[in-house]
Amino acid sequence: MKKFTKTIVKEFKTGFGRFLAIMAIVALGVGFLIGIMQATPDMRNTMSDYYIENAAYDIDVKGTYGLTAEDVSAVSSTEGVDKTEAVISTDVALSRADGDLIGRIVALPSVEESSLNRLTLVEGDWPSGKVKDGIAEVVAIRSTNKFAKIGVGDVLTLDAETSTYGDIYAAEQVRVVGIVTSPDYYYLDGREITTLGSGVVETVLFTPHGTVYEDLTQLQAPGNLSMIGLLNAALGEEKIAYTDCWVGLTDTAEYVRFSDRYEEFVGKTADRLEGLGEERSAAFAQALDSLRENPLLSQMLGGKTLSDAQWMLLGRADSNISYISYEMNVDKVEQIAGVFPVFFIVVAALVALTSMTRMVEEDRMQIGTFKALGYSNGRIMSKYLIYCLVATLIGCVAGVLFGFSLLPSIFWQAYSTMYQLPALSLGFSPWLALAVFGVAIAGMMLVTWLTCRSSLREKPSTLMQPKAPKAGKRILLERVGFLWKPLKFKWKATVRNIFRYKKNMLLTIISVMGCTALILTGFGLNDSVAAASDLQYNKVILYDCAVGYSGELPSEGALRDFIGSDEGVGERYIAVYSESGSLVFENGGENVDLYLVEDAAQFGRFISLHERKNSAIIDITAADAEGYALPEGAEGAIVLPENIASVYDVSAGDVITFRTGLHSARLVVYGVCENYTGTGTYMSRAAYEKLFGAVEGNTLLVKSGVSEKDVDEISKTLLNDSSVTSVDFVSTDKEMFAGLESTMGLVIAVLVVCAGGLAAIVLYNLTNINIDERRREIATLRVLGYRKGEVAGYIYRESAILTIVGSLLGLALGFFLHMFIISRVSSVTMMFGRAIGGLSYLWAFLLTAAFAVIVYAFMLIKLYRIDMAESLKSNE
Repeated sequence: MKKFTKTIVKEFKTGFGRFLAIMAIVALGVGFLIGIMQATPDMRNTMSDYYIENAAYDIDVKGTYGLTAEDVSAVSSTEGVDKTEAVISTDVALSRADGDLIGRIVALPSVEESSLNRLTLVEGDWPSGKVKDGIAEVVAIRSTNKFAKIGVGDVLTLDAETSTYGDIYAAEQVRVVGIVTSPDYYYLDGREITTLGSGVVETVLFTPHGTVYEDLTQLQAPGNLSMIGLLNAALGEEKIAYTDCWVGLTDTAEYVRFSDRYEEFVGKTADRLEGLGEERSAAFAQALDSLRENPLLSQMLGGKTLSDAQWMLLGRADSNISYISYEMNVDKVEQIAGVFPVFFIVVAALVALTSMTRMVEEDRMQIGTFKALGYSNGRIMSKYLIYCLVATLIGCVAGVLFGFSLLPSIFWQAYSTMYQLPALSLGFSPWLALAVFGVAIAGMMLVTWLTCRSSLREKPSTLMQPKAPKAGKRILLERVGFLWKPLKFKWKATVRNIFRYKKNMLLTIISVMGCTALILTGFGLNDSVAAASDLQYNKVILYDCAVGYSGELPSEGALRDFIGSDEGVGERYIAVYSESGSLVFENGGENVDLYLVEDAAQFGRFISLHERKNSAIIDITAADAEGYALPEGAEGAIVLPENIASVYDVSAGDVITFRTGLHSARLVVYGVCENYTGTGTYMSRAAYEKLFGAVEGNTLLVKSGVSEKDVDEISKTLLNDSSVTSVDFVSTDKEMFAGLESTMGLVIAVLVVCAGGLAAIVLYNLTNINIDERRREIATLRVLGYRKGEVAGYIYRESAILTIVGSLLGLALGFFLHMFIISRVSSVTMMFGRAIGGLSYLWAFLLTAAFAVIVYAFMLIKLYRIDMAESLKSNE
């Protein structure tokens, strides 16, 4: 083996610690970069494949009063529709031996082999499709945090009087013969809303057509007193046959779910179905007109008003709770993924620069000898390039294996605490792997080349001489006598040495600063989720319950008992008008909930409209004053929530379009109010009525003081009141934040651990270099009689000071990094809070310090092995 080749091989042995440090930092950087970039595609693709494999419907067409067979046929014939599934679905009160619950019973053409939304049997058997002794067989959805635990063999009794469509049942009881999963229900905290009981569906049952339900086309009043029976009597030849029609679109498998392309694709067909629905609902509208004077109708409605007949198009991406929740969580990880890896790569580059600089400086005499022997600069440089290349390649391979497998799996396990998920399908992107390989190798080679170039420019005679030790210089602190003189000698030496080795000082401070900033940012993101919930429901939303109602407020009954007397108006409750609408911006649009403000002071006791930065109150009614001049093109004023305004880059003074029903208006943004979730927008009542006509209140905002344990019972009581149309307690909305906080906490823990690992590798490498550079100095101290502990203190005091300084600077950098990431990850769904808790600063500092202590303790082994005889050796 040639001498030069032997030196290359020997370098791997003598510099093995440095080799490991470079390899580890590359592996961690590459693995984290690939892992966090690949995690969200894997998570999306896995669930997209799950939807495709189970033929999940894309649109649910639901008729207000049901659908006819001809309606389903018309849907099937619509351009873009591949297949349909006619469904009967009702909510009904159920009772069993251990209590009552609200259930949803879904009848399918075939439970076992449904063409859309295929069920998976996890326990028991499929229903036989027969009714015996008035008992029909069903399968029940697997239990979650919101769905009750139903066991195989349970018998449930139906209370037909509570059904959302009336008594349309052929069976009085159902027996559960199996437990299934469905693409519709995998979010453990998903709440399916109903107008029955406490307002929450507690189980979903599936049955074949012709078992639990009557043949709907045969139902007719007065023999069947249900809305379907009444309508069938009023309709012509077409009869109501179903309540829903699930729609699967053509070529839908080509679109990855949770993507904008998929939602746009679904939207095109939904627009066609919307037009079809207007046409098909005309026959129902005529039948309803003939029923309005029917005494059977008022008897059945119990005082409630009759709504218009229409089709409701429920796209999965817009209405399915599991889909929406999962998409929101995955989006947050993806947004964070775009920032964190950059800092990992920067710190890794610093470590590589430090390591290779030290390696070249150690080999000065060897480099000079090779140059004197006639070796070219390229040949000499190849030694260091090969050394760094091998370390980089091994690190890249380890990082790719770690990135494409471990990190996505960790995230998947974190999400399994919130969702019932299938097995993760790990993806592999050769282009991503090659790109990361290329960047890592090119970057490391560039750093090595730059490091070698300066030394190779020197003459062989200069290189073959030992490099003169750094001269000790007076530092600025020495000129401040009252600070310098009281210091002990060991502290004076420590401070001088810190500034003597300026490169080590800067690299240590910068590297530790970057690691601490990453750790603090991880903790800060968790704080931001918690802060968003706290601010939204303690500073912005001041009521605890919203009750939808129709007609005038009753003077007695459950609703009146709940809100109290009229003396509580403005203090305990307030009646407002709200409706759904949409905002149109230059770069998109958003569906919103509009609330009308009549008395700003009174309204502010329930929803605080204020700016986030200065807490200035926004009085939208002031836009009605004579002194307020609307800008050109504006017909009124509106207040936008900040989570929407920030996403669409809208600020006060901009003019936008608001649409509601068949009306639209150009409105100036009067102000942007602090808001973290939800789409509440606000307009003065006077301005709204001037534009769109007079309206009456339909929503009560209530400060009820009801405890969370009583929410279900109170909701059940209120929904039994004929004037109540909906009940929404704020406590249920808080659960969404609690779930997100839990999931994000686990994801952020992974980020913090990776950042901590990075800090450990950085500190190990820098400490190792520091000890190697000062071996003669350390040996000399031993000769002078310093004990091992004193020598360790001499070296580690400098490292400790630099670590503390780097950590403190990292806390400052972490604050700005946190703010930058927050500005990127905030969305319409949720705007993160801007706060970082005091404990997060403390924990970030302590974790960095803990990693430093562990590394320093480990490096004591090397420090104690330095022999006193080394004080006689040359600096090489």
